[in-house]
Amino acid sequence: MKTTLLAVGVLLTSSLQTQMAPLPSAVYSKPKQAPKQDGGRQSSEFAKGSTLDLAELSIHTSTLKPGQTNHPLQAYNDSEELVIVQDGRLTATVQDSTKTLGPGGLLLIVAGDKQSFRNASDAPATYYVLKFKAKDPVDRQRALTGGGSFMKDWSQFKVVKTDKGETRPVFDRPSSVFKRFDVHATVLKPGISSHAPHTHRAEEIILMTKGSGEILIDKQAHKAAAGDVVLLRANVPHAFTNTGSAECGYFAIQWHSNAE
Repeated sequence: MKTTLLAVGVLLTSSLQTQMAPLPSAVYSKPKQAPKQDGGRQSSEFAKGSTLDLAELSIHTSTLKPGQTNHPLQAYNDSEELVIVQDGRLTATVQDSTKTLGPGGLLLIVAGDKQSFRNASDAPATYYVLKFKAKDPVDRQRALTGGGSFMKDWSQFKVVKTDKGETRPVFDRPSSVFKRFDVHATVLKPGISSHAPHTHRAEEIILMTKGSGEILIDKQAHKAAAGDVVLLRANVPHAFTNTGSAECGYFAIQWHSNAE
């Protein structure tokens, strides 16, 4: 009996140890430690942990030197990735499709699709990788019905002019991990706020691409600049203002779980 109880205790302890620690709403900047070398790439981790809807959220940048590949074609069956090019040109292959993307180019890779990236240029290529592993089961068929994986370069996004600047709808669709996944890019004029402080059930990431500003997170103001990633947990009051002297830009990434 004691042996059985001990075994159960070990299993419970092991299970708890594998659970990711919750990530707080915050501005995450590139780590100060040296990048890690992983085969043909260097990577720097911003954050890794859990959220209300996600068993695991990991965010990092990878850099490929000219002629290098991240890895051979491979698929993740339990998660999906959102990839955004920061600098240089990245040639991405997803399943049977290959496309070269420049800064601002974006890929959604649904669970089960094979992917591989190569830098076919003569300069380094750096890109963000946001990996989502939901607490809800993966639904690959839902993703395929909604359009499957997605690749588009920055110049291909439709530009909608607004009194605050401009917006670019990227996609709003079901995915393998979320019942609804919504991404758009915003450019704000100097001194302009995106909106008044507000809350919503959907969790959100703001990925800063240019300029700088101030983001209010639950009554606390935080500086955010190009290269930073902001995580906003569900129902946390927030608002963003361009406090710089030039335009600022960012991707707004929202996900909606089956629990909503």
